[in-house]
Order: sequence, then structure tokens, then C-alpha cells
Amino acid sequence: MAQLLAFALSYLVGAIPIGLIVTRLLSGIDIRRYGTGNIGAANVAEHAGRLAAAITALGVFLQGLLPPLTARFLGASDATVVSAALGAVVGYGWPVFLGFRGGRALGVGTGAATAMNPTGFFVLVATYAAGAAIRQTSLGTISGFLFYACFTILTGSSPAYAAGSILLLMIVAVRRLEGVGEDMKGSETPLKVFLLRLLFQKRPR
Repeated sequence: MAQLLAFALSYLVGAIPIGLIVTRLLSGIDIRRYGTGNIGAANVAEHAGRLAAAITALGVFLQGLLPPLTARFLGASDATVVSAALGAVVGYGWPVFLGFRGGRALGVGTGAATAMNPTGFFVLVATYAAGAAIRQTSLGTISGFLFYACFTILTGSSPAYAAGSILLLMIVAVRRLEGVGEDMKGSETPLKVFLLRLLFQKRPR
């Protein structure tokens, strides 16, 4: 019951469309009608400016961080902390307030990962930086969650946190693959389309 409650409450926190709210307040626009239509910081930066993007990025990170961190401070079990972390990420990716059409869950996922394994935050950031250095940001982000899961498992974290890190990787991957079935109807081979979308966020021409 505690785990279900933690998941449900965290889902509602994650489902708050911070990017949409911030851009409406600061720029008077509906960010869903611009660029990729994504409510995340990258699309906000392109169409509403750096200030709006910075506020969005911080807010989304806290959406993932605070629910599981609160559960941990309240003395909840590891499984309950993981439920809170995953609930926030699912809420952001599939928010009830936006018809279950949310963001890519990278920022909120980073916050959730940090709450589950604070040391793993440095693994994520280092991998993100490596991806940016070689101008492969998308590859760096998905690799970050993969390395985070490996780090969490190999450093002897509890079974709940190990499972949580794997589920977090899966959720982030699923968000990146949204609509990939339509892309596979083209002339490219399905495996190529799948890998291009998963690793590089590229779609067929």
C-alpha cells in the first residue's frame, strides 16, 4: 500500500507540466505548438529563451528528485523510495493533465536517479559531458542511464535500487521510441530505424 501511494502521489508531482507553465508565464506561448512540441527544456530554450529553459530544467529535475528524496527522509523502505522515483518519471512522460503526452523524461529521470543513488549522479553527468564533447548528446544521455544502472548494480546497492535503475533505463528508452512504429513503415530496415531513434534520436528522412 505504501508503495502504491508513493507511486500515485509522485506521479501527480511529475505530471505537472512545468515547461508549459513557465513558457506561458514568461513568453505567453503554448510550447506544445512550437518546434518539436516537447515540453522539455531543450524545446523551451529554442522558442522561449534561456531563462525559461533554466527554470524548466531545474523544475523538472526537482520533480524527479524531491518525491523519492522525501520518501527516503521519512524512513520509507527502499522499494517505496524506488516507487516514488519511478512514479515521478512516469508522470512526466505520460501526464494525465496533458492527455498522457509528456516529455522525454531525461531531466526528471536524472533527478529520480540522483535520489535513488546520489553517487550515480556523477556517472550520469560524466557520461552526458562525454556525449556533448563528441557532439553526440542523445547518445550520451541514453548511455548515461545505462552506465548508471550498471554502476548501481555493481556497487552492491539493494535489490530494490538495482531493479529501479533498470526500470528507469527502460522508461527513458520507451520515451525515446515513441512513434517508432510509424518510422518503420518506410524503406529503412526496422533494426536501423530502431537503433537510430534509440541511440541518436534520428528519424528517417
